[in-house]
Amino acid sequence: MPATGGQDQRATRGHRSCPHTADLVVEAWGENRNACLEEATSGLVATFADTSNINVTHIVPFALEPGSDRELLVRLLEEVVYVVDVLSVVPVSTEIESTQDGGIAGFFEVAPVDAIEPVGAMPKGVSRHELHMGSGNGRWSGQA
Repeated sequence: MPATGGQDQRATRGHRSCPHTADLVVEAWGENRNACLEEATSGLVATFADTSNINVTHIVPFALEPGSDRELLVRLLEEVVYVVDVLSVVPVSTEIESTQDGGIAGFFEVAPVDAIEPVGAMPKGVSRHELHMGSGNGRWSGQA
């Protein structure tokens, strides 16, 4: 299946979305867990918004308690859905750091929903069906 945005899976980090029977699947990869998670958020946003020429207006911090890598992926993507739905902003970029207790914390650089160019339907949720997150072959990959 073709990658969206011209992403090459051989690149150090990236993302793509693929059609799925119910909706779509976002795949992401990176040199470490946090890079992979950052790419997953970019991949989800790319399914519904073109943020390439958007000016960031403010920062929205987040912190997720420890969990499995798969659970952190789901909760992070749910956080994206939350900020879009409740705060009416779209993450333009994401910065993530691991916390000492095994969770993650960071921030989204965001812009108002009405400032973005829509390219698809805004997500309503994140499915755990066919969920994957882990490392292998010298990089991390995830799918949701």
